[in-house]
Amino acid sequence: MVKAYRLTPAELRVMLAVVQIGGASEVASTLGVSEATVKTHLQHVFEKTGTARQADLVKIVAGFMGPLV
Repeated sequence: MVKAYRLTPAELRVMLAVVQIGGASEVASTLGVSEATVKTHLQHVFEKTGTARQADLVKIVAGFMGPLV
């Protein structure tokens, strides 16, 4: 995913946290950063992936994961 979308480590961390945890405030608390920081990284992820919603990010992440065995 990092190569496909040219994500920075921080953008990847935020994207995966959003997929696993949910909203920006919860992610910020979990990662120990401000909500504004999460929103900034998330906006960059949306731009790089061509998405506009968190649900679309979930679909992208799921597409990169192999089937469960």
